[in-house]
Amino acid sequence: MDTAITWVISFFLVVTTAFAAITTVVTNGSNRSEAIAASDQSVVEELESSFKIVDIYQSTGHTLLHVVITNDGRRSFQNFEDWEIVVKYDQHGAAGETILAPTYTDTLVNGTWIDFEYWLDYDQDDPALIEQGILNIHEEMEIQIQVDPKLEHGTYLVVTITSPSGITESATLEA
Repeated sequence: MDTAITWVISFFLVVTTAFAAITTVVTNGSNRSEAIAASDQSVVEELESSFKIVDIYQSTGHTLLHVVITNDGRRSFQNFEDWEIVVKYDQHGAAGETILAPTYTDTLVNGTWIDFEYWLDYDQDDPALIEQGILNIHEEMEIQIQVDPKLEHGTYLVVTITSPSGITESATLEA
């Protein structure tokens, strides 16, 4: 009788251990599949996202930069507070290069930037009237950047814009 009880207990231990091992393998496989799917979705989003800088100019006073970008990808852009902008320039008579990393804001002040205006076609001054605040496919957007210290005449500058998906564009301007 003792042998039968020992055999039953051993059998249930083997079955329970096998069940736990199978459950662990299935769960790990499922987690790995979910991670691969999320990674693939990120790659697809990056491949379908694209923008280009089509114009860059400054306002009088040498403190306000206007950068116009066009969405030439297959996905809309929004949530611009997650974008990064870097402005690099050499001032005459200043030691070293000035590097600004302005922050996104609703009100333009020194060291900040805003998404200012949206167009269906910037060159034709054709405004985008639907979905303000979203840069849809084939639309264009003006970004305004308030720089400090101000740009001196003849200063070369580089503006680099990076989206959260890692798309980066740069443009050069002589102030």
